[in-house]
Amino acid sequence: MKCISVDDDINLKNTIVTIGKFDGIHKGHEKLFGEITRNANGRQKVVLTFETSPKNFLENNANKTIVTEVEKQMLCDSQGIDVYMKMPMKKEFLALSPEAFVEEILKKKIGATTIVCGPDFSFGAKAAGNVEFLRENQKKYGYSLIVVEKEKYHNKDISSSDIRERIVEGKIAEVNEMLDHPYTVIGKVEQGKHLGRTIGLPTANIIPESTKLLPPNGVYKTMVNVAGKKFNSITNIGVNPTVETGIQIKVETHILDYENYIYNEIVQVEFYDFIRPERVFENVEELKAQIERDIEKCRKKN
Repeated sequence: MKCISVDDDINLKNTIVTIGKFDGIHKGHEKLFGEITRNANGRQKVVLTFETSPKNFLENNANKTIVTEVEKQMLCDSQGIDVYMKMPMKKEFLALSPEAFVEEILKKKIGATTIVCGPDFSFGAKAAGNVEFLRENQKKYGYSLIVVEKEKYHNKDISSSDIRERIVEGKIAEVNEMLDHPYTVIGKVEQGKHLGRTIGLPTANIIPESTKLLPPNGVYKTMVNVAGKKFNSITNIGVNPTVETGIQIKVETHILDYENYIYNEIVQVEFYDFIRPERVFENVEELKAQIERDIEKCRKKN
């Protein structure tokens, strides 16, 4: 997959495109990508995505996101997207009229001959452009329009905002159903204090990006993808209050039945179930005993 920016000096030709923030790449987004694939007919499949939502940009409200930029690119690549085009949130872009957005971005930059979107898609200054505008101007601008109905979860439209609420509540199973893939934290394994290794329970430690929306502090049943191979694991999100005094949130993962060193490697930690909240223990021995009980609980859930 090729990753480019609207700011780049590039003019694509004869493409099929979908547009949006795509936070999480949930079931509804996958439905759009599937429609692109079915209708590509040899054309490049393009995703035009915003760095943040126009609303957050205008209100200077940088909400945390389900996926980081790197995670979103990886998910789009896994969906078979050919070109990932990022649209920086700049006031000059937000000020474009619907006509200018179609002419300058969708046609001149992207070369769109088919546009795929949801029924409530809006664009242009003050969100003045909508599906009706796109439908009425197909002939004028030389594209076809495909409108894809939303995916539902328990008879309600799936939305990134609803998924964010469930992440904050720690409802991982529901989150995974709505995403259609596991909630995941991706990052480089950092050097820690090696305490886990001294008690026979080594951990792969990730310091998540500040923009990443994390579930509540606690212990989770997880799986870790290391160099394309998956392993059962148990993960603690939090500050490890028994042995640490800082406030840095870390994602610490013990990979079951795995002995290799993986410092500085990029790993993917997939979350499946909540085990217990994070808490302070009297000493390291008590902490170790509890972790061993947590591991057994995870094994029984396999």
